[in-house]
Amino acid sequence: MKILLAIFSAHKYDYKFNDPCMTDWFVRPDVDRVSALRDTWLKDVTVDYKIFYGVQPGGRVNRAPLEDEVFLNAPDGYQHSSQKLKALAQYALDNGYEYLLKIDDDVFVYWDRLNLNPTADYIGGGPSGFAAGCAYWLSKRSMTLLADSPPFRWQEDFWVGCVMENNHIPLTKDARYFIAPTTRTNQYISDEALSNPNQYLTIHSLSPEQMRRHYKEIYG
Repeated sequence: MKILLAIFSAHKYDYKFNDPCMTDWFVRPDVDRVSALRDTWLKDVTVDYKIFYGVQPGGRVNRAPLEDEVFLNAPDGYQHSSQKLKALAQYALDNGYEYLLKIDDDVFVYWDRLNLNPTADYIGGGPSGFAAGCAYWLSKRSMTLLADSPPFRWQEDFWVGCVMENNHIPLTKDARYFIAPTTRTNQYISDEALSNPNQYLTIHSLSPEQMRRHYKEIYG
């Protein structure tokens, strides 16, 4: 089975909206997340992976992609996440992938715990009837539906969920794709909670420092 691990990242973490009536629900630090992934669980990945970026405002790309990076032909901003996900689904289809595991770049993945032989079309966790955007699986069937659908909501996970619902594809829900409680000023899991033994598959979210420390504690 040909699987693509797709890490959703951005050239610049900009959570501001064009609409002044809209505000983000977190105060998010602008930190280098990708290097923490490279230093930790990404070293253990046994399938193809790429780190995906969009195109910066004005169509600018200030550097060439690294070997494990893809610059999609889609906007890079937070409020364009669905357009970026649509382009990502098309990339996966064009390159012959049967399954896509989409992961945000502040998620810790216990790679050795994952089932790399999924059978459902749409798998993930979160509190709603749709998979939370931090971590979910899509089959080739689901990717095709997304590639063929207009991104009618900017929130990528909500858009994906609506497309799946409209096409009668249920979410196979798994609480082991864990989302830690957050506060307005802290989106990360607490150090106390992170220190407890768990059976999670993924945790959203960890700071880069937490990611490095937790990986060392778990895997040495």
